Amino acid sequence: RVDEHMARLQELSDFASREYSFEKMLDKMQADWQGLAFELAAWKETGTFILKGGPVDEAQALLDDHIVKSQAITASPFAKPFEDRLIPWERKLVRLQDILDQWLKCQGKWLYLEPIFGSDEIMNQIPK
Repeated sequence: RVDEHMARLQELSDFASREYSFEKMLDKMQADWQGLAFELAAWKETGTFILKGGPVDEAQALLDDHIVKSQAITASPFAKPFEDRLIPWERKLVRLQDILDQWLKCQGKWLYLEPIFGSDEIMNQIPK
């Protein structure tokens, strides 16, 4: 009789629902990155290109949000069935965040120093 197994069926249904919602959340996170592209812009007349702000800001917001969500899902026992997708995804996000942070730090220092070393007065003082 079904009545005798109702509690177990309810528990299984609850587990399946949570697994499904986590899997859909992972699918949505991955879909959010489709179409996002970093853009470069020429910096003055230097022949150098820098990352443009808009796409970078959007990527940083997605990274912050998706890393938190991925870590929360990973900590759940309901993530086990799709761990093979989730763990590499979380690693990619963290790696991208690290790369982007380092890139922006380097770019910021370059933008600070470029006018100094680009000035004629400084260039004349540097030995050739």
